[in-house]
Amino acid sequence: MEKIMKLNKLLAASGAVVVITALISFSGAHAEDNSKGNGGENKSNPNNSAQEFKASGTRSHGHPVANLMDLPAAGSNQDSNSFVNNDDANAELNWQQWNKANGKATAKTVGQIAASPITYHSTGVLHAYSGTVQIIPVWVGAWDATRKANWNAVLGNLITSLNGGSINTSQHVLNTNLTYFNALPTPILSWPLALSNTVSATGTVKNSLIQVSDANVATYINTALNTNIVIKGAKPIYVYLGASNTRLSSGFGTAYCGWHAIGTVGATNIPYIAIQDFNYATYGSACSAQSVSPNGDAPLDAMASVLVHEIDEALTDPDLKTWYDSRGAENADKCAWTFGTPQTLTGGAKYNTTLGGKRYLIQRNWLSNNVVTGTDGTACVTTNP
Repeated sequence: MEKIMKLNKLLAASGAVVVITALISFSGAHAEDNSKGNGGENKSNPNNSAQEFKASGTRSHGHPVANLMDLPAAGSNQDSNSFVNNDDANAELNWQQWNKANGKATAKTVGQIAASPITYHSTGVLHAYSGTVQIIPVWVGAWDATRKANWNAVLGNLITSLNGGSINTSQHVLNTNLTYFNALPTPILSWPLALSNTVSATGTVKNSLIQVSDANVATYINTALNTNIVIKGAKPIYVYLGASNTRLSSGFGTAYCGWHAIGTVGATNIPYIAIQDFNYATYGSACSAQSVSPNGDAPLDAMASVLVHEIDEALTDPDLKTWYDSRGAENADKCAWTFGTPQTLTGGAKYNTTLGGKRYLIQRNWLSNNVVTGTDGTACVTTNP
């Protein structure tokens, strides 16, 4: 095992993607160690395989729902942090309402600096999640096999369709983040070729849906890791994917459509994301931009955009303390539910991105230089200009 870990470190240092087989327990040896300084040696404990993947107690403010009321509840308290305590549904909803009410763009000329600029903060331990990164899905709940395979193909295509996953590619859906990595290696993203097994969901049932708390998300990821259901990434971002018989209980469909957070295995920091499938009749008006979608599955196409939103933020603000504005909004938060100038298919579905032969409607993202790019007064773009 010691020889394997040394080999993995050498491969990671050379930029190679390391796929660790199911027979090797996760050590976290190539994710970001929260005990090191910038450029320092990773001091991960080789016995991390016996440790749990744990939530940190906070998560990001989520991707806002589309039908959010503008005004926060009377007397509610707001703060400018880019995070909220786990499972604090009221604080999440109040922040989302406050941010929407106060986040409207001020008229600015193209080329000027936008109002409420995003700024860099040096308080985080990760700063930005650069280099070779594996996006690893963790499937939870009662997934139909055919539906799960289709979701895996459509979402995986987002990550793997261009230039081996490098975001430094013309028209790449994530290249809007390039300037956040000026002094760091450009992220190169991968998605596993093999479709992993599903983790069973259990717990409290409300309105016929299994309720999944923020803390539960990390527990399901931990189960998938410790039972070898998913590969153990060299430098991962885990993506919790709940089936439609589950609900993220801290506000899915009422305050947010997805979120990201930072977890730990021992001294190692690992970003993760939470999104889910849903019944369109119940949550379509909250989390989908259109009922007719380019890939014939409105919840899937909705979550494709939400996934990109959360990856944008997990790369540029992985520890929730790096890139955000004066209200605590991260880059993708500032452009939520804006899509530029989409094209329309014969059946009425709109799209603005074509990748690997598939079409997507993906929200825009905020440039780190805060320069206004259009008549709406924002620095939101579909691709890096």
